[in-house]
Amino acid sequence: MKTCRICLYIRYFIGFIILIIVTALLFKEKMHYLSFVTPWNAVIVIFIFGIILFLTKLLEYLKDKN
Repeated sequence: MKTCRICLYIRYFIGFIILIIVTALLFKEKMHYLSFVTPWNAVIVIFIFGIILFLTKLLEYLKDKN
C-alpha cells in the first residue's frame, strides 16, 4: 500500500513535535543554547527560504519557457 504525501508529512510533523517536547522536558537546564530561537528568527528563516524557493521556481519557469 502506498502512503500519500500528506499523511507522510503529518507523521513527520507529529514525530518532530514529540521529539521537541521530550527534549524540552529532559534538558531544561541545558536549553539556554537554543536561546537564539525566537519567533522573529523563525520568520526571517521562513522568508529567506520562501524567497529562495520563489527565485528557483522563477528561473526554472523562465528556462523552460525559452
